[in-house]
Amino acid sequence: MILKKLILCGIALPLLLITSQSVFATVILSFTPNTQTVLLSGQASVNIVATNLQNEYVGAFDFDVSWDNSILSLASVSFGNALGGGFLSLQSENTNNGLGTSNLAESSLLSSLASLQTGTTNIILATLVFDALSVGQSVLSLTGNISGGGFLGNENGELLAASANTGLINVVSTSIPEPETLFLLGVGFLALFGIRRRNGCNIKLTS
Repeated sequence: MILKKLILCGIALPLLLITSQSVFATVILSFTPNTQTVLLSGQASVNIVATNLQNEYVGAFDFDVSWDNSILSLASVSFGNALGGGFLSLQSENTNNGLGTSNLAESSLLSSLASLQTGTTNIILATLVFDALSVGQSVLSLTGNISGGGFLGNENGELLAASANTGLINVVSTSIPEPETLFLLGVGFLALFGIRRRNGCNIKLTS
């Protein structure tokens, strides 16, 4: 009898673990593109995308976006349409460029999101446009504000298990090379040209 119970437990436990993993699959929030390079005084556009949705519908989100305020300044935010938008959802944005943070939150007022989401396809939650202020690299990161650190809720108001990846914006200079740099490059090309000519003469003499 005891052996029979042990066998049943041995079969049930793996099945329970598999079921738990599928039910509590983690949604992943990512910046798209994950890495990009922009010119100084230019702009960088990046989407915040929810991926790895497994028959789940995102009904709400609330998170803080952070960046290096000495390199970037948030110029604009636009919310996606996956939660309804317009009069069909409640949207909130609170940006502080002095601290390099922005709180973004949205909650759908729709009872069903099946017409806007498939439950498996990636969805864009928001699009951010940054102004490039200075040369350098700025990491983009997300911090959840739902239930002590959560990012997302489903259409029933329940917390969705989610994690967030970081992004990176690299700002490069648009300045023209200084005269000294151009002079050194010219000397280098002349030296290479002279070496090639000498080598050519040596080959001609030995042939």
